[in-house]
Amino acid sequence: MNQTFHSIEQAIADIEKRFPGGPRQEVLLARLLSHVQSRMTCRFNLRFKDVGINETDWIGLLTIYIHPEQALYPSDLSEALGASRTSATRMADLMVERGWVARSPCGEDRRKVKLRLTEEGVRFVGQHLPTSRELFRSLWDGFETDEKDTLEILLRKLLARLGG
Repeated sequence: MNQTFHSIEQAIADIEKRFPGGPRQEVLLARLLSHVQSRMTCRFNLRFKDVGINETDWIGLLTIYIHPEQALYPSDLSEALGASRTSATRMADLMVERGWVARSPCGEDRRKVKLRLTEEGVRFVGQHLPTSRELFRSLWDGFETDEKDTLEILLRKLLARLGG
């Protein structure tokens, strides 16, 4: 395990010495999950830095890409990503600025807009999807299928406890 996480483990152990009986393993697991997520995000962001997109924006773009008619409301994007409406608006602004998405008025409610993937957005996703897939495959290539299945079950169980 890397040195950065070792210091976190040491801090957890030190707290346990001073205040015995705490949920040491549960805290350790939570910190491990956080550390892993942070490292995966950094790896993705480093790989995609040259094309000017980060992991969150990429997932947002894919969310629109897979939606029927490649369009959705900003509130749907917010919900799909588990992000605030402010974050979804910021993401939409970036996608519009880059030419990947266009805002179009909603026929039923003139106050609403839809985010619609442009031809440039479709091209961008098609061009970079193989790289994204390879990146995720490489993260997990040292794990057996049953290990990944077990981890998925456990993470889904934790997510359900968190209300997700």
